Amino acid sequence: MKKQLQRFAVASLLIAGFAMQAKAQGQVKAEGFLGEEVISDAQLATNLKMKANYSNWKLPVTAIEQLTSLTRYVNFMFQDSSVVFVYGDGQPGHNPWHSVGAVFTPNDENIELTDDFTKLSRYNEYTVDSLYFPYLYVRYIDEIEVEGAMVPVVDTLIIQFFKSDQLASGSFTPAGSETERFMKPDNFDANILGSNNVAYEMRIPLTAEDSTARPTAEGWSTGARIIPLPAGFDIASDAAQTDLQFTNAVGFSMSFKTMVPYNFGDTMETRDGSSITNKINYFGHSMFINESVEVKQTAYINNSWWVPSDVLYTGEQNGWENSIPGNAYFDDRYVNYGFHITTSTLGTDELDKNVTFGVYPNPVSKNQTLKADFNLVNATDVTIELFDLLGNKVKEVTNGYFASGEHKVDVNIADLTPGMYVYSIKAGNSVASKKVTIMD
Repeated sequence: MKKQLQRFAVASLLIAGFAMQAKAQGQVKAEGFLGEEVISDAQLATNLKMKANYSNWKLPVTAIEQLTSLTRYVNFMFQDSSVVFVYGDGQPGHNPWHSVGAVFTPNDENIELTDDFTKLSRYNEYTVDSLYFPYLYVRYIDEIEVEGAMVPVVDTLIIQFFKSDQLASGSFTPAGSETERFMKPDNFDANILGSNNVAYEMRIPLTAEDSTARPTAEGWSTGARIIPLPAGFDIASDAAQTDLQFTNAVGFSMSFKTMVPYNFGDTMETRDGSSITNKINYFGHSMFINESVEVKQTAYINNSWWVPSDVLYTGEQNGWENSIPGNAYFDDRYVNYGFHITTSTLGTDELDKNVTFGVYPNPVSKNQTLKADFNLVNATDVTIELFDLLGNKVKEVTNGYFASGEHKVDVNIADLTPGMYVYSIKAGNSVASKKVTIMD
């Protein structure tokens, strides 16, 4: 798998106009308590069932695990750093994490190895209908007094969704290493614990019914949430012929606000066995840390990001503004999540070990553009032709010599009569054909 990733890195082109932050950016040491995530047999069965039933759940962490070993933890969020964790040695530490998120593009070829073995190229348009993530929500306070009456506590989970227009792209180069890429929100407002430039936002009330078990000596038990997106949350293809633009990116972030009044030094949790005197409610997420062989993100973008206290209060840390991408930490950090996607252009097939191709959408309307894309491991001659059902050639899509890498050809079909056609692709010594339907 590593050889595949390296080959993909070589074949990909640098992003044109790839945005760079003004300040020099350095790698960052992550500080703050991490908890062990306790995974029950029921949770494992649920996750496996989910993947089996929905082949188009895209889970980027499982793609990274094709290349290296990751360690699973839980991390905790609160709206500011005034509250503390008490460590196992009895020493308190202020909570340093306030928001977390991730961005997804289908360009990482290792993703196909983790679900249905179907590769999405950068040219595939797709729709996101759901977000999945494991979480923890520990409640110590279920009621508070408001104007002389006891009322149920309703905390808030803030979920924001982003398309490429709301994401900033950039790169950084660790000392003595390769340049790595990232995307993250183009701003962060501490007053709203999120960005003020989003595609969609949800404020989800959290009640006692949403809570997970309080931690034991072994760690934190997590639950799982699936968040539906509004209909028609469509992601464009990255249709540029040459330079990668990552217009096919989608992202999300999570933040937490509690209804419970709190003071400086109030306690989220203790790990030394002591009792909690000033209790509060808190939220957390499942995450993975790469403490093994580093995986450089040089040719695609599937990174996470965090907002630590330095960024929340001073606006930057080590030159990073708004948030810090997970691949900028010395031990790469990844949020555990999945997007459920559908696409009418998911038509990629393998011609042989050296060629993958797709013709889409299928069926296609006459007022649409038929798209043909193919990915070559080695440079070769490629011919794509369109025939009617009598075997007459009605269109030559492309005929030429192509270098290795991804290629896309648009086909004008406005002059063709609606009906069934057959397209044929020949690459080197390999030939394949399939049917495509053209509609009014």
